[in-house]
Amino acid sequence: MAASGTTDETALIAALRRGDEAAFRQLVARQQPSMLAFARSFLRDRAAAEEAVQDTWLALIAGIREFEGRSTLKTWSFSVLANIARSKARREGRTVSFTDMGYNDPGVDADRFSGDGTWLSPPGQWSEIDPERIVGGRQTLEHALAAVDALPDNQRAVVTLRDIEGLSATETCSVLDITDANQRILLHRGRTRVRAALEQVLSPPPA
Repeated sequence: MAASGTTDETALIAALRRGDEAAFRQLVARQQPSMLAFARSFLRDRAAAEEAVQDTWLALIAGIREFEGRSTLKTWSFSVLANIARSKARREGRTVSFTDMGYNDPGVDADRFSGDGTWLSPPGQWSEIDPERIVGGRQTLEHALAAVDALPDNQRAVVTLRDIEGLSATETCSVLDITDANQRILLHRGRTRVRAALEQVLSPPPA
Protein backbone atom coordinates (compact mmCIF):
# COMPACT_ATOMS: atom_id res chain seq x y z
CA MET A 1 0.00 0.00 0.00
CA ALA A 2 1.44 3.41 -0.98
CA ALA A 3 2.28 5.90 1.71
CA SER A 4 -0.05 8.87 2.03
CA GLY A 5 2.71 11.31 1.09
CA THR A 6 3.44 9.38 -2.10
CA THR A 7 -0.25 9.26 -2.97
CA ASP A 8 -0.65 13.00 -2.37
CA GLU A 9 2.35 13.81 -4.56
CA THR A 10 1.14 11.52 -7.33
CA ALA A 11 -2.24 13.27 -7.28
CA LEU A 12 -0.57 16.70 -7.31
CA ILE A 13 1.63 15.80 -10.28
CA ALA A 14 -1.38 14.44 -12.16
CA ALA A 15 -3.28 17.66 -11.46
CA LEU A 16 -0.38 19.79 -12.65
CA ARG A 17 -0.15 17.76 -15.85
CA ARG A 18 -3.86 18.43 -16.44
CA GLY A 19 -3.22 22.15 -16.12
CA ASP A 20 -5.13 22.43 -12.83
CA GLU A 21 -4.61 26.04 -11.79
CA ALA A 22 -5.76 25.43 -8.22
CA ALA A 23 -3.10 22.72 -7.78
CA PHE A 24 -0.44 25.04 -9.16
CA ARG A 25 -1.49 27.88 -6.83
CA GLN A 26 -1.33 25.45 -3.91
CA LEU A 27 2.21 24.43 -4.85
CA VAL A 28 3.32 28.04 -5.24
CA ALA A 29 1.82 29.06 -1.89
CA ARG A 30 3.57 26.16 -0.18
CA GLN A 31 7.04 26.54 -1.68
CA GLN A 32 7.40 30.19 -2.77
CA PRO A 33 8.87 31.60 0.50
CA SER A 34 11.53 28.90 0.80
CA MET A 35 12.34 29.03 -2.90
CA LEU A 36 12.90 32.77 -2.65
CA ALA A 37 15.15 32.33 0.39
CA PHE A 38 17.06 29.63 -1.45
CA ALA A 39 17.45 31.75 -4.59
CA ARG A 40 18.91 34.55 -2.48
CA SER A 41 21.74 32.20 -1.53
CA PHE A 42 22.94 32.71 -5.10
CA LEU A 43 21.47 36.13 -5.90
CA ARG A 44 21.64 38.73 -3.17
CA ASP A 45 19.46 41.18 -5.11
CA ARG A 46 15.87 40.36 -4.16
CA ALA A 47 14.47 41.34 -7.55
CA ALA A 48 16.91 38.97 -9.30
CA ALA A 49 16.01 36.19 -6.85
CA GLU A 50 12.29 36.74 -7.48
CA GLU A 51 12.93 36.59 -11.21
CA ALA A 52 14.81 33.29 -10.78
CA VAL A 53 11.88 31.82 -8.85
CA GLN A 54 9.42 33.02 -11.48
CA ASP A 55 11.55 31.46 -14.22
CA THR A 56 11.59 28.24 -12.22
CA TRP A 57 7.80 28.08 -12.04
CA LEU A 58 7.62 28.61 -15.80
CA ALA A 59 10.17 25.84 -16.33
CA LEU A 60 8.23 23.48 -14.06
CA ILE A 61 4.99 24.13 -15.95
CA ALA A 62 6.75 23.53 -19.25
CA GLY A 63 8.48 20.36 -18.05
CA ILE A 64 5.94 18.69 -15.78
CA ARG A 65 4.77 16.26 -18.47
CA GLU A 66 8.34 15.01 -18.91
CA PHE A 67 8.98 14.73 -15.16
CA GLU A 68 9.81 11.06 -14.59
CA GLY A 69 9.51 11.02 -10.82
CA ARG A 70 13.05 9.84 -10.14
CA SER A 71 13.14 12.45 -7.39
CA THR A 72 10.38 14.12 -5.42
CA LEU A 73 8.63 17.10 -6.96
CA LYS A 74 10.14 19.31 -4.27
CA THR A 75 13.68 18.10 -4.96
CA TRP A 76 13.18 18.57 -8.68
CA SER A 77 11.85 22.11 -8.24
CA PHE A 78 14.80 23.15 -6.09
CA SER A 79 17.24 21.53 -8.53
CA VAL A 80 15.73 23.54 -11.39
CA LEU A 81 15.89 26.69 -9.28
CA ALA A 82 19.53 26.06 -8.36
CA ASN A 83 20.49 25.77 -12.02
CA ILE A 84 18.59 28.92 -12.99
CA ALA A 85 19.93 30.94 -10.06
CA ARG A 86 23.51 29.80 -10.72
CA SER A 87 23.23 30.85 -14.36
CA LYS A 88 21.92 34.30 -13.41
CA ALA A 89 24.65 34.67 -10.78
CA ARG A 90 27.37 33.80 -13.31
CA ARG A 91 26.03 36.41 -15.70
CA GLU A 92 26.30 38.92 -12.86
CA GLY A 93 29.86 37.83 -12.15
CA ARG A 94 28.91 36.27 -8.81
CA THR A 95 29.57 32.77 -7.52
CA VAL A 96 28.81 30.94 -4.28
CA SER A 97 31.42 28.47 -3.07
CA PHE A 98 30.23 25.34 -1.32
CA THR A 99 33.79 24.10 -0.81
CA ASP A 100 34.93 27.04 1.30
CA MET A 101 34.25 25.57 4.71
CA GLY A 102 35.40 28.64 6.61
CA TYR A 103 37.07 26.73 9.44
CA ASN A 104 38.18 30.05 10.90
CA ASP A 105 34.66 31.44 10.69
CA PRO A 106 34.40 33.97 13.55
CA GLY A 107 30.68 33.32 13.79
CA VAL A 108 31.24 29.77 15.05
CA ASP A 109 32.95 28.62 18.25
CA ALA A 110 36.34 27.45 17.02
CA ASP A 111 36.76 24.88 19.77
CA ARG A 112 33.69 22.95 18.57
CA PHE A 113 35.43 21.82 15.38
CA SER A 114 38.58 19.92 14.51
CA GLY A 115 40.84 20.95 11.65
CA ASP A 116 38.81 18.93 9.15
CA GLY A 117 35.53 20.51 10.20
CA THR A 118 34.13 17.66 12.30
CA TRP A 119 32.60 18.24 15.74
CA LEU A 120 34.83 18.16 18.81
CA SER A 121 32.11 19.28 21.20
CA PRO A 122 28.69 18.65 19.61
CA PRO A 123 25.81 21.01 20.44
CA GLY A 124 22.65 19.79 22.09
CA GLN A 125 19.85 18.29 20.07
CA TRP A 126 18.61 20.58 17.28
CA SER A 127 15.06 19.94 18.51
CA GLU A 128 15.90 21.89 21.65
CA ILE A 129 15.51 25.13 19.72
CA ASP A 130 12.36 24.10 17.90
CA PRO A 131 10.14 27.20 18.09
CA GLU A 132 6.95 25.33 19.00
CA ARG A 133 8.72 23.37 21.70
CA ILE A 134 10.18 26.46 23.35
CA VAL A 135 7.40 29.00 23.32
CA GLY A 136 4.75 27.74 20.95
CA GLY A 137 4.61 31.16 19.30
CA ARG A 138 5.19 32.70 15.92
CA GLN A 139 7.66 35.28 17.20
CA THR A 140 10.40 32.71 17.81
CA LEU A 141 9.84 31.22 14.37
CA GLU A 142 10.30 34.67 12.89
CA HIS A 143 13.58 35.04 14.79
CA ALA A 144 14.70 31.64 13.47
CA LEU A 145 13.87 32.54 9.87
CA ALA A 146 15.66 35.88 10.24
CA ALA A 147 18.70 34.04 11.59
CA VAL A 148 18.62 31.68 8.61
CA ASP A 149 18.37 34.63 6.22
CA ALA A 150 21.46 36.19 7.84
CA LEU A 151 23.61 33.08 7.30
CA PRO A 152 26.48 33.03 4.81
CA ASP A 153 25.13 32.08 1.40
CA ASN A 154 26.36 28.49 1.32
CA GLN A 155 25.14 27.74 4.84
CA ARG A 156 21.75 29.34 4.17
CA ALA A 157 21.24 27.17 1.10
CA VAL A 158 21.93 23.95 3.03
CA VAL A 159 19.91 24.91 6.12
CA THR A 160 16.97 25.99 3.94
CA LEU A 161 16.88 22.66 2.16
CA ARG A 162 17.50 20.46 5.19
CA ASP A 163 15.69 22.19 8.06
CA ILE A 164 12.98 24.24 6.36
CA GLU A 165 12.12 22.08 3.36
CA GLY A 166 12.99 18.75 4.98
CA LEU A 167 15.15 17.39 2.16
CA SER A 168 17.46 14.51 3.01
CA ALA A 169 21.24 14.82 2.99
CA THR A 170 21.36 12.90 -0.30
CA GLU A 171 18.74 15.15 -1.90
CA THR A 172 20.52 18.28 -0.69
CA CYS A 173 23.83 17.11 -2.13
CA SER A 174 22.10 16.41 -5.44
CA VAL A 175 20.41 19.82 -5.61
CA LEU A 176 23.60 21.73 -4.75
CA ASP A 177 26.05 19.35 -6.46
CA ILE A 178 28.22 19.07 -3.36
CA THR A 179 29.76 16.21 -1.40
CA ASP A 180 28.17 14.78 1.72
CA ALA A 181 31.11 16.06 3.77
CA ASN A 182 30.56 19.62 2.54
CA GLN A 183 26.83 19.35 3.16
CA ARG A 184 27.35 18.06 6.68
CA ILE A 185 29.84 20.75 7.70
CA LEU A 186 27.79 23.59 6.22
CA LEU A 187 24.68 22.26 7.96
CA HIS A 188 26.44 22.07 11.34
CA ARG A 189 27.82 25.56 10.97
CA GLY A 190 24.53 27.03 9.85
CA ARG A 191 22.65 25.35 12.69
CA THR A 192 25.23 26.62 15.18
CA ARG A 193 24.75 30.19 14.00
CA VAL A 194 20.97 29.93 14.13
CA ARG A 195 21.15 28.37 17.59
CA ALA A 196 23.40 31.18 18.83
CA ALA A 197 21.02 33.81 17.44
CA LEU A 198 18.04 32.17 19.12
CA GLU A 199 19.87 31.79 22.42
CA GLN A 200 20.45 35.54 22.45
CA VAL A 201 16.72 36.14 22.02
CA LEU A 202 15.45 33.38 24.30
CA SER A 203 17.92 33.59 27.16
CA PRO A 204 16.29 35.01 30.31
CA PRO A 205 17.41 38.53 31.22
CA PRO A 206 20.06 38.76 33.95
CA ALA A 207 18.69 39.00 37.46
